[in-house]
Amino acid sequence: MSTGGYHNAMATPALDDLAAIWADICLLCDRHASKLLNGKVSLLPDLLMTGRHSADSDGHGNVGYVPMAITGYLEQAKLAAQRTFIPGTESAGAGQDDVATTAFFAWTKEATAGRCVDAAMAMLAMIASQALHVTERTPPPALRSFVDQIRAIVPPVGADRVLGPELARLAEWFTQKVFEA
Repeated sequence: MSTGGYHNAMATPALDDLAAIWADICLLCDRHASKLLNGKVSLLPDLLMTGRHSADSDGHGNVGYVPMAITGYLEQAKLAAQRTFIPGTESAGAGQDDVATTAFFAWTKEATAGRCVDAAMAMLAMIASQALHVTERTPPPALRSFVDQIRAIVPPVGADRVLGPELARLAEWFTQKVFEA
Protein backbone atom coordinates (compact mmCIF):
# COMPACT_ATOMS: atom_id res chain seq x y z
CA MET A 1 0.00 0.00 0.00
CA SER A 2 1.41 3.37 -0.97
CA THR A 3 1.12 6.46 1.23
CA GLY A 4 3.16 8.60 -1.11
CA GLY A 5 6.37 6.68 -0.60
CA TYR A 6 8.06 8.89 1.97
CA HIS A 7 6.02 8.41 5.17
CA ASN A 8 7.52 6.11 7.78
CA ALA A 9 4.98 3.41 8.63
CA MET A 10 6.40 3.07 12.15
CA ALA A 11 5.85 6.75 13.04
CA THR A 12 2.16 6.37 13.79
CA PRO A 13 2.39 3.42 16.21
CA ALA A 14 5.39 5.05 17.90
CA LEU A 15 3.45 8.30 18.41
CA ASP A 16 0.39 6.37 19.61
CA ASP A 17 2.57 4.54 22.14
CA LEU A 18 4.11 7.80 23.31
CA ALA A 19 0.64 9.31 23.81
CA ALA A 20 -0.28 6.24 25.88
CA ILE A 21 2.81 6.76 28.03
CA TRP A 22 1.78 10.39 28.60
CA ALA A 23 -1.68 9.19 29.67
CA ASP A 24 -0.11 6.75 32.13
CA ILE A 25 2.04 9.51 33.60
CA CYS A 26 -1.09 11.67 34.00
CA LEU A 27 -2.63 8.80 35.98
CA LEU A 28 0.46 8.60 38.20
CA CYS A 29 0.30 12.36 38.81
CA ASP A 30 -3.35 12.03 39.79
CA ARG A 31 -2.61 9.17 42.20
CA HIS A 32 0.35 10.93 43.82
CA ALA A 33 -1.58 14.18 44.19
CA SER A 34 -4.54 12.40 45.77
CA LYS A 35 -2.30 10.52 48.20
CA LEU A 36 -0.48 13.69 49.25
CA LEU A 37 -3.83 15.32 50.05
CA ASN A 38 -5.07 12.36 52.10
CA GLY A 39 -3.74 12.89 55.61
CA LYS A 40 -4.29 9.23 56.55
CA VAL A 41 -1.93 8.20 53.77
CA SER A 42 0.61 11.03 53.66
CA LEU A 43 0.59 11.82 57.40
CA LEU A 44 0.34 15.48 56.35
CA PRO A 45 -2.56 17.84 57.17
CA ASP A 46 -5.71 16.78 55.33
CA LEU A 47 -6.01 18.61 52.00
CA LEU A 48 -2.72 20.33 52.91
CA MET A 49 -4.60 23.01 54.83
CA THR A 50 -3.33 24.57 58.05
CA GLY A 51 -4.97 26.83 60.54
CA ARG A 52 -8.48 25.89 59.47
CA HIS A 53 -10.70 22.92 58.76
CA SER A 54 -11.43 21.88 55.20
CA ALA A 55 -15.10 22.69 55.77
CA ASP A 56 -14.07 26.33 56.26
CA SER A 57 -13.08 26.61 52.60
CA ASP A 58 -15.40 27.66 49.81
CA GLY A 59 -13.50 25.31 47.55
CA HIS A 60 -11.91 27.86 45.23
CA GLY A 61 -8.62 27.98 47.07
CA ASN A 62 -8.66 24.47 48.41
CA VAL A 63 -5.88 22.45 46.80
CA GLY A 64 -8.01 19.36 47.47
CA TYR A 65 -9.84 20.05 44.23
CA VAL A 66 -6.71 20.04 42.07
CA PRO A 67 -6.79 16.25 41.45
CA MET A 68 -10.17 16.73 39.76
CA ALA A 69 -8.44 18.97 37.24
CA ILE A 70 -5.68 16.41 36.81
CA THR A 71 -8.36 13.80 36.13
CA GLY A 72 -9.68 16.00 33.34
CA TYR A 73 -6.25 16.12 31.75
CA LEU A 74 -5.88 12.37 32.28
CA GLU A 75 -9.11 11.70 30.40
CA GLN A 76 -8.09 14.01 27.56
CA ALA A 77 -4.74 12.24 27.33
CA LYS A 78 -6.45 8.83 27.29
CA LEU A 79 -8.69 9.95 24.42
CA ALA A 80 -5.66 11.21 22.52
CA ALA A 81 -3.83 7.93 23.20
CA GLN A 82 -6.28 5.78 21.29
CA ARG A 83 -5.00 3.98 18.23
CA THR A 84 -4.78 6.05 15.06
CA PHE A 85 -6.69 4.38 12.24
CA ILE A 86 -6.17 4.72 8.51
CA PRO A 87 -8.60 7.35 7.17
CA GLY A 88 -11.56 6.00 5.23
CA THR A 89 -10.67 7.86 2.03
CA GLU A 90 -7.45 7.68 0.13
CA SER A 91 -7.26 11.51 0.16
CA ALA A 92 -5.15 11.56 -2.96
CA GLY A 93 -6.79 13.46 -5.76
CA ALA A 94 -4.37 12.12 -8.37
CA GLY A 95 -4.89 8.48 -7.39
CA GLN A 96 -1.19 8.02 -6.71
CA ASP A 97 -1.62 6.77 -3.15
CA ASP A 98 -3.51 3.73 -1.90
CA VAL A 99 -4.08 5.11 1.61
CA ALA A 100 -3.56 8.39 3.37
CA THR A 101 -0.77 8.66 5.89
CA THR A 102 -1.77 8.51 9.54
CA ALA A 103 1.38 10.12 10.94
CA PHE A 104 -0.08 13.64 10.93
CA PHE A 105 -3.13 12.56 12.92
CA ALA A 106 -0.94 10.64 15.39
CA TRP A 107 1.40 13.61 15.74
CA THR A 108 -1.47 15.90 16.74
CA LYS A 109 -2.83 13.37 19.23
CA GLU A 110 0.59 12.83 20.82
CA ALA A 111 1.04 16.60 21.15
CA THR A 112 -2.36 16.84 22.87
CA ALA A 113 -1.45 14.07 25.31
CA GLY A 114 1.92 15.74 25.89
CA ARG A 115 0.26 19.03 26.85
CA CYS A 116 -1.97 17.08 29.25
CA VAL A 117 1.02 15.49 30.98
CA ASP A 118 2.65 18.93 31.26
CA ALA A 119 -0.48 20.21 33.05
CA ALA A 120 -0.78 17.14 35.29
CA MET A 121 2.88 17.36 36.33
CA ALA A 122 2.53 21.09 36.96
CA MET A 123 -0.40 20.48 39.28
CA LEU A 124 1.40 17.69 41.11
CA ALA A 125 4.41 20.01 41.51
CA MET A 126 2.14 22.69 42.98
CA ILE A 127 0.70 20.18 45.47
CA ALA A 128 4.21 19.02 46.42
CA SER A 129 5.21 22.66 46.92
CA GLN A 130 2.16 23.11 49.15
CA ALA A 131 3.13 20.01 51.14
CA LEU A 132 6.56 21.50 51.81
CA HIS A 133 4.93 24.80 52.77
CA VAL A 134 2.42 23.40 55.28
CA THR A 135 5.08 21.29 56.96
CA GLU A 136 7.49 24.24 56.99
CA ARG A 137 10.14 22.16 55.25
CA THR A 138 12.67 23.65 52.88
CA PRO A 139 13.07 21.96 49.53
CA PRO A 140 16.17 19.83 49.01
CA PRO A 141 19.04 21.92 47.64
CA ALA A 142 18.73 20.45 44.14
CA LEU A 143 15.04 21.44 43.99
CA ARG A 144 15.11 24.87 45.65
CA SER A 145 15.23 26.86 42.42
CA PHE A 146 12.51 24.68 40.88
CA VAL A 147 10.20 25.13 43.89
CA ASP A 148 10.92 28.87 43.92
CA GLN A 149 9.87 29.09 40.28
CA ILE A 150 6.67 27.13 40.99
CA ARG A 151 5.86 29.41 43.92
CA ALA A 152 6.48 32.51 41.79
CA ILE A 153 3.57 31.36 39.62
CA VAL A 154 1.41 29.64 42.26
CA PRO A 155 2.25 30.94 45.74
CA PRO A 156 1.44 28.63 48.65
CA VAL A 157 -2.25 28.60 49.49
CA GLY A 158 -3.17 29.93 52.92
CA ALA A 159 -6.56 31.49 52.22
CA ASP A 160 -9.07 30.78 49.50
CA ARG A 161 -8.35 32.26 46.10
CA VAL A 162 -9.13 31.23 42.54
CA LEU A 163 -6.34 28.82 41.52
CA GLY A 164 -7.37 28.05 37.93
CA PRO A 165 -5.54 30.91 36.18
CA GLU A 166 -2.40 30.33 38.27
CA LEU A 167 -2.43 26.60 37.48
CA ALA A 168 -2.93 27.36 33.78
CA ARG A 169 0.15 29.62 33.83
CA LEU A 170 2.11 26.92 35.65
CA ALA A 171 1.11 24.34 33.02
CA GLU A 172 2.24 26.74 30.27
CA TRP A 173 5.53 27.23 32.12
CA PHE A 174 6.04 23.45 32.28
CA THR A 175 5.45 23.15 28.53
CA GLN A 176 7.86 26.01 27.87
CA LYS A 177 10.52 24.29 29.99
CA VAL A 178 10.04 21.03 28.07
CA PHE A 179 10.74 22.75 24.76
CA GLU A 180 13.74 24.64 26.15
CA ALA A 181 15.45 21.36 27.03
